[in-house]
Parts: sequence; C-alpha cells; structure tokens
Amino acid sequence: MATPNFTVSSSATASDINLSALVENLLIVLNEKEKHIIERRFALHQKKKQTLEEIGQKFSVTRERIRQIEKNALKKLTRNAQNTNIRILNEYAKAVIEKHAGIMTEDKLLATILNNLKNISATEVNELRLALTLDNDIEKIPNTINYEPNWRLTKIPFQLVKEVTQVGTKVLNENGDVMAPIDIAKKVIEKLGEKVPAEFIVNTMEIDKRVKVTDKGLGLKIWRHINPRTLRDKISFILEREQKPLHFVKISNLISESSFDKKTVNTQAVHNELIRNDDFILIGRGIYALSKWGYKSGTVADVIEKILAGDKTMSREEIIKEVLKQRQVKTITIYLNLKNKKQFKRVGRDSYKLEK
Repeated sequence: MATPNFTVSSSATASDINLSALVENLLIVLNEKEKHIIERRFALHQKKKQTLEEIGQKFSVTRERIRQIEKNALKKLTRNAQNTNIRILNEYAKAVIEKHAGIMTEDKLLATILNNLKNISATEVNELRLALTLDNDIEKIPNTINYEPNWRLTKIPFQLVKEVTQVGTKVLNENGDVMAPIDIAKKVIEKLGEKVPAEFIVNTMEIDKRVKVTDKGLGLKIWRHINPRTLRDKISFILEREQKPLHFVKISNLISESSFDKKTVNTQAVHNELIRNDDFILIGRGIYALSKWGYKSGTVADVIEKILAGDKTMSREEIIKEVLKQRQVKTITIYLNLKNKKQFKRVGRDSYKLEK
C-alpha cells in the first residue's frame, strides 16, 4: 500500500481545493477490496453506482459482508480525512447547513456548494457526497419512503425532524390548502409547545415526500389542485394558474412546459378533454374557460336567452356588453344572432326581448 501524503494547508480555503485529487489521495489508506467497494458504492470517478448485492457477487460474499466492509472503510477514511483539506471543505458545508437552520435537502446543499465553489465541477458531485459523509458533525438521511435525501447537523435529533413533519403534515391536512411558510411554522411551533426556529420547520417540511413546495407556499402532494395527475387536473391547474381563458393549443403547450410528469401531452387529447368535461366552457373559437368563473355552456343564442330571461327588455348595446362577458366573439356574431334567431323579438329601434 502506498503512503498517502496528508497535509493541511493553513492558508487554504474551500475555493482552493482540488477535490478529485484529495479523494484519490485519501483512498490510498484502503486496501484494494475496500477501495473497489467505496468507488462503486459512491460512483466515484464517474463509475457506475452498484448495489451491495452486485458487489457481493463479484467477491462471492453476502451483501451484509459488503455492508460491513463499507462501514469499516468509511470509518478509516473519516479518521484520515481530518488530516487533509477535506476538513476545510466540510467546514464550509457545515456553515451552509447552519445558515439554513441545520437541515437541507441534498439537492439544495449540493447545488449551493457547486454554485459557490467554482473549483468543484458537477462531475465531482459523487466525490463531494463522499467528502460530506466523512464528517461526524453532519448526517445524511438517505432516500426513504417518507423523506427526500437530506443533510442535517448531528446535534439536531432525528426525533425532532420526525415530530416536525408529523405535526406539519397534520396542520396542512386540517387547513386543506397551501399555506405560506411562516404561517405553517407558527402553527407547528404552537402545536409542538416548544421554541423551534421557523426556518428549521420550513426546511424540514421540504424534505418530507408528502409535501409539495409551490410558489404560494407548502401543500400536500395528494391535493390535485397543486399536484395534478389526470389530464383534467392539469388543464384545471393551468387555467387556475393563468387566471384567464386560453386557446386549447396554448393550454396543451403550457402543460408540456410545466413538466408535471414524464407523460407526453397530445394536443388533440387536451381538446377532447375540454370538450367532454363540464368544468370547461367554450367561450370563443378554441378558447376555453373554467365554469367556476361564472361562464355558462351553450351557443351565443343560448347566452342571449339567459341574459333576457325573466321578460327583460334590453338595448342591443347592453346585450352585446353582457354577452362579451361570457364569450370571446365578434360583435357582428351577436348582432346576427339577435337579428336572425326567431326567439328574439325586436322592440322599438334597437331593443330586444324574448319572443313568447
């Protein structure tokens, strides 16, 4: 085994570090089997990440034996990392986590470090994950049923994370709609009965897989109005977000741009859903609105009938004004309906009522 060259520069900063070289030099303390396992478990040097089972098959041992070797190898690396500039990098990472109240999603932490330290490239992200793993002051919660991968300061008990997410999701469920971060934090603090930083509560809620972060705040992923699943949900979401009637092609394009899921969007399928669903009203040539906005179904003539219902007599201009609130059509279309449809009777010079 070669002898590693461990030196810590007193003047070095996190932005001076050559991470790949540091990790490669650190791996020298491992034997060949340990090194092979760590490289594949962390996908170092852009190698393919392998499971315990896959590595075990190579060495003809059980997955549990590989897990044990990996654990021991990480302990060895952790001890030696303190004598290298990896320690400087991890001090920086801890400062970032501390600034975010002690807990962050892994994606956010890695993105922050890569964005601020230009000396570390995106191709070294797995080396960065390994470096973070070698600091006992921070701990990673891996990808689980309930949580997104995340990092927190080890001084923060995991039990507190669980309590915050349990109480927070209950608060959201009781509220029934998206809540502003500060509002949900206040409610959680109130229910926990202890002083917890609001930012910690919000960041902790963001790691919960049941929670969706939106522009308006935090909500539950099971809510279709913020996490649409079906095509109808997606159309409703787009119209609600835009807060105005849209052409079906525009709706289709916006669904595609929103990347709700990996499903491809077919414009004709969108149009068919708009046609057959009573939640959507055709108000012009290919233009649809939500019925909940007050739009009524039917032709222009049907709309005029509803306006004149109750034996009303109205001027042509008044009728046109009311119809245009319901339909995006040309004025001449309304005029021709008044003139040619037998259910409308002209009264005087330019007023109309329903024919009895």
